[in-house]
Amino acid sequence: MPLLCISLLALLLLPLSLSCVSKMPLKAVGENWLFVETHLKEADGIIATSLQNTSCPALKHKLRNCTPDNTDVVSPLHFLTCKMKTLSLPHTDELVRIVLGSLRCPCSEKSTKEPNVRRKRRRSTRQRRNEQKQYKKETKKLCKAKAILSAITTCYQMLNTSTMDT
Repeated sequence: MPLLCISLLALLLLPLSLSCVSKMPLKAVGENWLFVETHLKEADGIIATSLQNTSCPALKHKLRNCTPDNTDVVSPLHFLTCKMKTLSLPHTDELVRIVLGSLRCPCSEKSTKEPNVRRKRRRSTRQRRNEQKQYKKETKKLCKAKAILSAITTCYQMLNTSTMDT
């Protein structure tokens, strides 16, 4: 029973530990918008060109977006940027670096395990079998990146609007 309670407590506290507690004032984060906007448009253009003849399906899980009633813009922005980083697309690497630098909040790194030899062999066999699915996976990644870029743009626009009012 105590193990179950500890597990539930860990699950409840996990989102808090993954959030960014940035000491940067919102105005300072918003001042980087012009620089971030350039990279956002560039990445969005490359992704849109790659997805030119493809329609993106709706995402299974909703992304954490910035909402007008939520005053915390940094946390969703950090979450979205870290999601973008895990996609590891070459078009967005510079954008991720710039946004995380402006927030002064790094993404949490997952610990890496030593690969199991049997699993490695099985994985390579599966990869050979699924080579035709590679294109579909890449398209799915690009669609997710496009949705994240849109959400990041919304967050920055809300941030700029709120800092202009004050």
